[in-house]
Amino acid sequence: MISFIVCSYDGYEECWNPFFTQLKKYFPESVKFEIILSTTTKIYEFHGLEIKTLAHGDNSPWGERLKMSLKHAKYDVVMPLSEDYFLRSKVNFKQFSYFVNLIYNNKKIDHIRLLRYRVLWEAKKSEFDYLEEIKLVTKHRFLLIPGLWRKQTLNKYLKNYENVFMSEKISGFRSWIRKDGFYSINEEFVEKYGQAYDTLNSGFVFKGKWVSWGIEFLEAENLNIDFSKRGILTDDFMKKTRMKSKLEMFKNPISTSRSIISLIILFFQSFFRIKK
Repeated sequence: MISFIVCSYDGYEECWNPFFTQLKKYFPESVKFEIILSTTTKIYEFHGLEIKTLAHGDNSPWGERLKMSLKHAKYDVVMPLSEDYFLRSKVNFKQFSYFVNLIYNNKKIDHIRLLRYRVLWEAKKSEFDYLEEIKLVTKHRFLLIPGLWRKQTLNKYLKNYENVFMSEKISGFRSWIRKDGFYSINEEFVEKYGQAYDTLNSGFVFKGKWVSWGIEFLEAENLNIDFSKRGILTDDFMKKTRMKSKLEMFKNPISTSRSIISLIILFFQSFFRIKK
């Protein structure tokens, strides 16, 4: 058994119905799992799924919300998902269970990435069928795209004050130091079975807007989304936000400084083999 943790906040409420509609449609076996919706203030229900809503409050940062959700999760293996990672096809439950059992039964596996796309990380062949091992020093080693995590491992990487953008940037370096076992489904698996969890690698919302390349699919699924409320991503908007994205980590200099200091401390703890 695992705990699904849908990471969200009230501002993305219009994604909840589409997300759980697709989950129920393409992954009906998920009713066997614990499902947690992590948000800020609102309580949510969906017919046919037992969802535990954790309302952390308006002032609770992303990192704090996810850490508290991990604390409430009752299983040792969790799957954190952004609310816009809508499923596009049926999950092969037999193969999904294979990966869940692998992480439960092999201590060297701390994380299994279940979505493979244009490879942005370096990997090598592993001893496990359908898995490759993500190399220790590589870009994008820590990503929060759909994947299975040991709860205790993921918790080590999270800081209460960090947003998701900062967490992915800094935790990539943290993973170089911690040396936890990160794995990904390989090309052989994708060619044989398709994606283990089939969604867009960017999600269906990017920079607060619906991605244009996902609209046709969403309309075909009859999800009754009003795209006008947040708008559709355009090339011009993408160009304007590229530099903004690069500067995002400096938006809050205090939390950025804390993240960098925590990284330095972690390095010296590792260097001097100080027990954490």
